[in-house]
Amino acid sequence: MHFADALRLQSGASIRAYDLRYETYGTLNADKSNAVLVCHALNASHHVAGVYLDDSGAIRPRSEGWWDTMIGPGKPVDTDRFFVIGVNNLGSCFGSTGPMQRNPDSGEIYGADFPVVTVQDWVHAQARLLDALGIQTLAAVMGGSLGGMQALAWTLQYPSRVRHAVVVASAPNLTAENIAFNEVARRAIVTDPDFHAGHYGRHGVLPQRGLRIARMIGHITYLSDDVMNEKFGRQLQAPTLVAPRTCGGAPPLSSYEGAAPPKGGLSAERASSFAVSPFKYSTQEVEFQIESYLRYQGDKFSEYFDANTYLLITRALDYFDPASAYGGDLTRALSPATAQFLLVSFTTDWRFSPARSREIVKALLDNQRDVSYAEIDAPHGHDAFLLDDARYMNVVRSYFERIALEIAPSAGHAPLPVAQPAPRLGRAANDAGTASPSPDQLSIARLVPQGARVLDLGCGDGTMLAHLIRERGCTGYGVEIDDANVQACVARGVNVIQLNLDEGLAMFGDATFDVVLQIDTLQHLRNAEVMLRETARVGRTGIVAFPNFGHWPNRLAVLRGRMPVTRVLPYQWYDTPNIRVGTLQDFAALALKNQLKILDAFGLQEGQEIRFWPNARASRAVFKFQHG
Repeated sequence: MHFADALRLQSGASIRAYDLRYETYGTLNADKSNAVLVCHALNASHHVAGVYLDDSGAIRPRSEGWWDTMIGPGKPVDTDRFFVIGVNNLGSCFGSTGPMQRNPDSGEIYGADFPVVTVQDWVHAQARLLDALGIQTLAAVMGGSLGGMQALAWTLQYPSRVRHAVVVASAPNLTAENIAFNEVARRAIVTDPDFHAGHYGRHGVLPQRGLRIARMIGHITYLSDDVMNEKFGRQLQAPTLVAPRTCGGAPPLSSYEGAAPPKGGLSAERASSFAVSPFKYSTQEVEFQIESYLRYQGDKFSEYFDANTYLLITRALDYFDPASAYGGDLTRALSPATAQFLLVSFTTDWRFSPARSREIVKALLDNQRDVSYAEIDAPHGHDAFLLDDARYMNVVRSYFERIALEIAPSAGHAPLPVAQPAPRLGRAANDAGTASPSPDQLSIARLVPQGARVLDLGCGDGTMLAHLIRERGCTGYGVEIDDANVQACVARGVNVIQLNLDEGLAMFGDATFDVVLQIDTLQHLRNAEVMLRETARVGRTGIVAFPNFGHWPNRLAVLRGRMPVTRVLPYQWYDTPNIRVGTLQDFAALALKNQLKILDAFGLQEGQEIRFWPNARASRAVFKFQHG
């Protein structure tokens, strides 16, 4: 699409008469409420899904969209439900105006004269494209890596135009190490003799050597050490036939090293003196398979990507830092955002590590925004966001199914499940898939004040929190470690943060919740005492429930010489997830030790409160407390 009006850039420069290349997938509904914008990363393009066909109708080789695992009919971002837009950013080399196009003012190829662009500039350009398509509000904006930065920028620059943001394997800014990698890659390009200060097109050459090295550097950072070792290890390309060192008239070792034996073969005596060496003893040739792989990636990249584009996009990565305008305060920087968020990171991604995603999550929590966070234990490094990991795909699928529930069916579309109001700050839609709380949970729920802000530690599949949201008008978040439970929470529209509670609650501020729940969680924790103090710090009130080991059937089992197996303690001693057991009296002593004021204490038996001899008569202990 062509845009005649000039676009003012963050640098103060402007660009006019530019084109944006884009593709769409699916059908825009009548009220234009089902649009999803997909933002691309460094070397990707507008072609996010599907394949291209040649004139005969056959699939073109290697034409699959770069996020085809994610987007398409029946896929996590289902194009039978959503209208997906992929756009190639300004400065890129896949059809949008960039350094390879002509400057309308001079008639010359832009080359190095193309203005420096930023993530914010790309978002403004994308907004113009949406205006031209008649789309005022996005159902979602999503992207991975640099694309995730653009999705985040959308929520800040155009908060009223974004209902949901899906930010995958991204960061609020680059670390010094990441900027260093980008700088080394740029130096490789600009020091290539064929670079010619960025005007290589005028000389009829391409700085391919520099591009190859830049790609090799980048590719190393996209893979985890585990994947590299598993895929390549120290495997060599091929063994080498090597002759031994000899005396007299025999040829030196170098005559045969890495080469075939002399023409006509060797005598039996000479052949027996050869051996297979693992190395070529060369500093120039490819020896290891990982070297061959990196050279292949570099060669392939240099054939299709533009060097000036590489410089521009990596610099845009360097510049992105929304907190810089707020003295480094990311919480203040993200305060304009009103969208609901899903963030995903991968444990082995060391370029955009989970810690960076957690920074964004914490800032959103500080602003009391709706956010869910999944931390996927995947071995693939940064490239995991492009791969078909079932846990990752299921979380994203569940999130977009919730978005689909917000979108009313329109003409030409199959009816979706009954639409519900958009969940706000953890207000879950009341869908049939939500299980009913147990009688014990219902009794505990009555301790939570109407409209309270709740943090549910070890929230499981979100049943309890969803009930509090629906029936008691509460808001809040769950914390859960199990992948399946995280997905279940996302599917229910319950805000969930995937976090190992043994790491503590540093993500949450002091007294930021009215109530913090620990229901059947305490007995699983290694740092139970620390987590108890954290509960009192984060919440104005804490509610803890756990199996009461003092219940009379448990005592009877121990008297018989066996560990109890009951409805509340259903595991055999050798396969239990419980790493500690306690009684009502034990907890009362622990609370006293930690200066916690007990507001209420009772037992539960089949949902009934037990206040007379609860330590012996109740299978579950319940305490409501606060900091003393």
